[in-house]
Amino acid sequence: MLRAVLLGLTVLALAGCGTSTSLPQTQAGDPAQRFDFALLSDIPIPSGATMDNEKSLILGDKNRWTGRVVMKLWKSASESNQFYQAQMPAFGWEPIMAATSGVSVMAYVHGDRAATVQIESSTMWGSTVSIIVGQRLATQPGGYSAPASSGYGAPAASGYSAPASSGYTPPERVQSEPLSSRQ
Repeated sequence: MLRAVLLGLTVLALAGCGTSTSLPQTQAGDPAQRFDFALLSDIPIPSGATMDNEKSLILGDKNRWTGRVVMKLWKSASESNQFYQAQMPAFGWEPIMAATSGVSVMAYVHGDRAATVQIESSTMWGSTVSIIVGQRLATQPGGYSAPASSGYGAPAASGYSAPASSGYTPPERVQSEPLSSRQ
């Protein structure tokens, strides 16, 4: 009886092995794969930087990429902040905003592209830098608006519209209502 049970379990184990499919490992999503920073030619990358492949998303290459690059630097957050404030303009990026605190955020534009650089201290050593680059919104007199196909400029469902000087009207899908004063 024991022999029959062992034989049955062996047959079941072998049958289970025969129904699974082994898939080859892909390199595109392999977090252990090192990314070649040379593909990003339009942003400064400090020496010794390592990319967090799980948090980074890069579509395209050279000076036409879009996405997010997350890097670990051996520099302190203050040193990283100084590095990017000096080097982004050297790469042709025009600074438009900076907020420096525990987490520093800087915004830049370059032609038809925009970038944000976020720097924060790491828990153990160094700093983490996130750079997000994307298509810049089209400039119109009075401010920025998205491309015509996105729905910006359509009347707001609630009837609210920004002052005429701003040039911005919320899209239909955004519900804006005036704030009521607290009693």
